[in-house]
Amino acid sequence: MPSYHFPTEAGLPAPGPAPEAIASHLGRLGLPHQGIRIARQGDSVILEGQVADGEAAELLVLAAGNLQGIARVDNRLVPAHTPGLLDGLGAFAHLPAGAASTEAAETALHRAEIEAGTRFGPGRSLFHTMQPGETLATLAARHLGGDEARLMEANAQILGGSLPGPGMVIRIPPA
Repeated sequence: MPSYHFPTEAGLPAPGPAPEAIASHLGRLGLPHQGIRIARQGDSVILEGQVADGEAAELLVLAAGNLQGIARVDNRLVPAHTPGLLDGLGAFAHLPAGAASTEAAETALHRAEIEAGTRFGPGRSLFHTMQPGETLATLAARHLGGDEARLMEANAQILGGSLPGPGMVIRIPPA
């Protein structure tokens, strides 16, 4: 059961301490949460149940964690669809041009470094904590070749139309 940590002072105002208030918040964001059990223990939230896929789990974890006063979300969500071998083979489509083997790709991967404040979500997105002065444009340039629209689309439901501020945790979808 992975736990995700969030800055308690950052994020959206909490709708209330009860699990029902968090469920109501998820509903206002348009996130499917039927059958999801929500428990609150102090500054922690536990999400448990079945979701469509890893992306749905990521959105629920981030929506709950980006509420003020929430320091941790325990993810006990089970995706109905988990990526299999054929899904993973798509990664070979990203080999550098002219690569006849995986050696060039392995070399490129070993140079990759995860930034501080970043963690992988259940849908293989990076979870990134926004830093002061950081914008979606700078993140998109670093991770998605400048595709800011893709970054906005990946976070539209959890941001509710606003821009993320320092301390908010957003998802950077796989390239």
